[in-house]
Amino acid sequence: MQKKIQALTCALLVCSLLAPMHAKAEEYYLPYSDISKHWASHSILKGAYYGLFATGRSVTKFYPNREMTRAEFVALMDRFFELGQMHLYPLTFLSEREAFGRGEGFDEPYLPYRDVDRLNWMYGATLRVSVLLERLYGPGAIQEIFPGDQFLPNKPITREEAARLLAIYTMEPSHSEAWKTVTGWGWLGGKPTDKLKRGEAAEVFDKLIDFMQTDTILPLLDYDGQKFPMVPEIREMFPLFSPYTDQVQGDDKTYVDAVEAIRYHEDDEETFHDLQKLAEAGFDNKVGVHYYLSWDPSSPLEDNLEQAYLAIDAYFADKVILPDTLRLLTANVYDIALQMEADDPGIYEKVLAKLSAYEQKIKPGTTEWEALAVYQAAMNVKAGQLEEALERYRSFASRHPVALTNLVFYLTQTERLEEAKAFLAGLEPKRSEKEMQQLIRLLAQELATLEQQSATIRQLSFAMNRMENLRGYQVEGEAVLSGYLMKYSQKIDRQSETVQTTGYYQSPQKLVLEKWESYTDLKNDLQYDWNEDQGKWEKSRTSSMEYMHEYVEQLSYAERARLLGARYYKQTFGEYAIITEWIPGDSIVAAGSQTSLGRGKIKRVPVYMNKYYIDRDSDLILRHTWRYEEVYDSQEYVAYAGTETYQTQKDVRVSIPQAVKEAAR
Repeated sequence: MQKKIQALTCALLVCSLLAPMHAKAEEYYLPYSDISKHWASHSILKGAYYGLFATGRSVTKFYPNREMTRAEFVALMDRFFELGQMHLYPLTFLSEREAFGRGEGFDEPYLPYRDVDRLNWMYGATLRVSVLLERLYGPGAIQEIFPGDQFLPNKPITREEAARLLAIYTMEPSHSEAWKTVTGWGWLGGKPTDKLKRGEAAEVFDKLIDFMQTDTILPLLDYDGQKFPMVPEIREMFPLFSPYTDQVQGDDKTYVDAVEAIRYHEDDEETFHDLQKLAEAGFDNKVGVHYYLSWDPSSPLEDNLEQAYLAIDAYFADKVILPDTLRLLTANVYDIALQMEADDPGIYEKVLAKLSAYEQKIKPGTTEWEALAVYQAAMNVKAGQLEEALERYRSFASRHPVALTNLVFYLTQTERLEEAKAFLAGLEPKRSEKEMQQLIRLLAQELATLEQQSATIRQLSFAMNRMENLRGYQVEGEAVLSGYLMKYSQKIDRQSETVQTTGYYQSPQKLVLEKWESYTDLKNDLQYDWNEDQGKWEKSRTSSMEYMHEYVEQLSYAERARLLGARYYKQTFGEYAIITEWIPGDSIVAAGSQTSLGRGKIKRVPVYMNKYYIDRDSDLILRHTWRYEEVYDSQEYVAYAGTETYQTQKDVRVSIPQAVKEAAR
């Protein structure tokens, strides 16, 4: 009888973690009967609210003092990643398709453990975490944390094992420092060999949720060129600007109804006509009326901007200090200016002149002043007035996270790394200012990696040169190019400068797989492709470029850094050095303005990212993952993502059969 009770208890533990995520706890409601007096009750409730722990009639207890198993903790990691996977996207490149355990191509990933199969409850979560770790750190990464061919899912997880999983969110360059780093952030304590209890795990993820509330993952990284200048996040875009009761009538009701229509995208011409009538009649809530009139899609942007100014005029006329309101009103002006930039390149200077008049009405250094100043500095940047922006950011960066991040970013962009380091070193935030403490630490950590850019580029260049000097090697790859799924093998013979590619692909227009076979003569820029539809070999030149990423690939890593502003970030994990490369899209577009491409003129590059996994013993590249997105003047959108694994031990010799050459004449 004892065994049956124990088995039932274990099943309840599993259910409390793995019941559907949408069954979230409501605020002020205790979903478990055994946590009301537990010290971690707040963290447990928070985890349940965010969907990390399931609630419902079938889950009545949490068992906070029980030891958490490996499988349960991995399930938590999986759920937490799903909540905020975009935080790690610059390092994982994981699309939604891959993040849920399916490859970008044909093959599904697999787990290296004999005791976790598809029928186990923990299979899906463990597989997804394995995919995540492999993308971050290279092949077999999960076995660096849980060695061997058995996962032992019911074994209690140690604090050190938990720390090695949690370290993916610390951005620590060396994973060997995982325990020191995670305990340094205060997420875990105790001894590395101590077992982690369920209540303690809830507290860990409570802290991690708080940590991830801000933009903390590599705060200086602008991988898509859209992040800087940073401006504050506006949490409430549709306020009423004045209190109203539920029983509003007359003009008040007209106004409230108009705001609700705009909030829920149900506005029409009548909505803004009503607001205009209120403005003409001298409606008391002038801030709100003019703010929402600036949203009128049928009005010219110049008129919208004028309404946005009138809203700020009304704010100052009220003579009530409301920094959040001024922040929203100034953000509105900034947003309209962004929309006007294409037709009016001088718009930022004009707006700055207008805002400077408002600045005279505010006491410098106050929160109200900062609400205005952060947007003035952003427009200084947009207007090309970088020194003015830096001076403004510097004046309040010690107490404003957005200003600090912008200041450090633009100092590094202008090669003033030492000045950025000195500014950070001089900051002494209060203990209560946890966000600033966290940001300062992350910025300092990132500046240290920026100091290593040259060394990282040299290591990557050396590894690539080693690959090019090999007699030959074999490539196994999977990729997706604008809907075409490809799986292929390549034999690369460096001595004869010949490449043989075999594999298959699937067109988005066809359900069947098609054969892929080709030979490439690198010396003479010739390629021989098998045309499956026509049943013959065809010859073409390879000297012309079809896509923009082909242009970038021709550049050395040092040239990419110098000419395109490429950013490199190195991490070490086990036997691998992992180097991630990001190139801002704007710089690629500028470089491609004079480049002739088969697809046409490049207009936009939302994403250009590479990840290289280097064996630290041999200095050879073992794997390469990439994701590129390109938009051409024909409005064609090209997405290209994939992974290649390199087998360097094989003796590869390739020659193009004479029959192929003759058939392709």
